[in-house]
Amino acid sequence: MPKRSRKARHLKKTSRPSPRHHKVTAGRQSQATAARTSNRATSRLPLVTLALEWFLNPDHLPFIVAKEQGFFREEGMDLSIIVPTVPEESLELVARGKADFGVGEQTNLIKARDRRWPLISIGPLLTNTVVCLMYLKEGPIKRVENLKHRRVGWPGLDIDLPILGTMLEAAGLTFDDILPVDVGFALTDALLTGKADAVFGAFVNYEQVEAESRGASVEFVSPTKYGVPDLYQLVVMTSDRMVKEHPNLVRGFTQALMRGLTFTHQHPNEALGIYIKANAMADPALSAKTFDKTWPYFPETLKQDPNRWKSVMEWLLKRGVIKKPIPLEKLFTNRFVPNL
Repeated sequence: MPKRSRKARHLKKTSRPSPRHHKVTAGRQSQATAARTSNRATSRLPLVTLALEWFLNPDHLPFIVAKEQGFFREEGMDLSIIVPTVPEESLELVARGKADFGVGEQTNLIKARDRRWPLISIGPLLTNTVVCLMYLKEGPIKRVENLKHRRVGWPGLDIDLPILGTMLEAAGLTFDDILPVDVGFALTDALLTGKADAVFGAFVNYEQVEAESRGASVEFVSPTKYGVPDLYQLVVMTSDRMVKEHPNLVRGFTQALMRGLTFTHQHPNEALGIYIKANAMADPALSAKTFDKTWPYFPETLKQDPNRWKSVMEWLLKRGVIKKPIPLEKLFTNRFVPNL
């Protein structure tokens, strides 16, 4: 983990890696156990593993669609999905060869690469920034500048610090001006029960939906409005070894994923039904509302923009999250972009 700056000395990393939806907690499994969806394989096709960054949710819907529709099998492989024991464990699992592919945040991949973890992005999953600052419409916060001397709930993740820090500085504030409250991932609860005046780390496609489903009227502010470059919020990654030793497998994987994405864009209602049927832990009503906010962020192509990667990498360098510039070819590749 990067060293916390002096300004953030009172922001401590959480020891409670709880999921955002409690119903999934009981469904979590150890990293040695693959959480498979309902279409279990009976053939002898190669089995590839995908490690999620969090519990199974509509962010991952294109993978479920591709699996249930048989797209991975048609590309010559079976897919097993691994639910991590802690958030973002996917990076370590892929780096150590415990999983073939993974989902993670772009910022975390860059940080991991700075630590010489052999990870590379092969395409986006969520194309833009969805993390945000969220507050009640009728509360004391109307903009970031109002955070001075206010309680700000956050999940305690180190990677949130450069984002929140950049937003505060753009508003003329520092970490010393706010009252941080470590609420784990219970961001919506913290806001609605009055434990925090605002929460940071919420996703517009989840916590906003969750809060509104509970009758709250909320507003959110995107970090992109306060000096943070637009992120590929989630990316799909693999290891350098997979790229070098199994390029055809990587190509087949991206082909199947792209087919799942295309199906989702063309048949969103059917795609949602496939996901709910395959995921016994899903709350159908919440999943439907979350998916409605999520699917516009799904990419129509897996091709990645070098300028966006450069902007995020240089911003993390400026914030002290990484120690030196990283060649872009070490961070992502468009080599396996399907031509559908």
